[in-house]
Amino acid sequence: MIDFISDNFILCITAVYVLLGMIMSIKLKSSDMKIVDKYGKNFAEIPFRIRHRILLNGKWIKIQYAITVVLIYAVMLVRLNEIFPLPLAALAALPVSLLLAFVFFEGILFVSAFARKLISVNSASLNVMFSSIIFILASLCTYFTTREKLDFCQFILSQICLGCCYVMMLFVLILILKEANSGDSLLTFRNIWKSAFLTIMLFIVVLSLMSYCCLMHNANAFAGVKYGLADIFYYTAITFATVGYGDIVPVSLAAKSVSVLTVITSILCITVLLSEIAGLKKRSDDKR
Repeated sequence: MIDFISDNFILCITAVYVLLGMIMSIKLKSSDMKIVDKYGKNFAEIPFRIRHRILLNGKWIKIQYAITVVLIYAVMLVRLNEIFPLPLAALAALPVSLLLAFVFFEGILFVSAFARKLISVNSASLNVMFSSIIFILASLCTYFTTREKLDFCQFILSQICLGCCYVMMLFVLILILKEANSGDSLLTFRNIWKSAFLTIMLFIVVLSLMSYCCLMHNANAFAGVKYGLADIFYYTAITFATVGYGDIVPVSLAAKSVSVLTVITSILCITVLLSEIAGLKKRSDDKR
């Protein structure tokens, strides 16, 4: 177990962030952001000591931080024990674990500040979901680029992480529609357009990584020559747009399942999001 975590550290810690991120996304309310607004518009503007004190006030964030430290400590202990005796390795692994956990959380804060600045929506849940998904997808992309292929356990764990990201994106879609139809919402036509574009792009990235994960597990998942991540992203975008050139064809059951999910998602996003954008634009014009 320790060997699997050590060899697949990024994947394991991403799985933890996915599960706890889903819980926090549901638990967080708009009122949780009031203390943030007291110190600045986003986390990036809050003084260093204060923002970490705010973070660790949350129960689920404490759990996430603790599990992150434990996972990093287990990996560092195994690695350092190859060089130093066990007592010295156990002692040296602790500060390293705390430092790396701090770096992880700083990365999440940066992405969270970027997402909140981009969409300009004062919704804690929406912001947490966007930032969590972006951070998780970046971690998985980093993991996939360091691997030539995935064994069965790696494939299943990767697909679970991506599946949870897909579910979170569905929650994002629901939250955007809820914000757009709320009477006291700050969501303007410009903001919903940016939110919709970001939602569609993240759906495409999630589905692309699902297909690429199938390809890394089974080299014959797609017919033809050997494809890379850029080719799979192109294939997913074409399938999402329901164009279907047919130059890249899924063969395996898993790849075909992701293709079907891609088409269903595109129909859902295009019909729901675009109609909502058009409706919001019309309501905005009527008020003038």
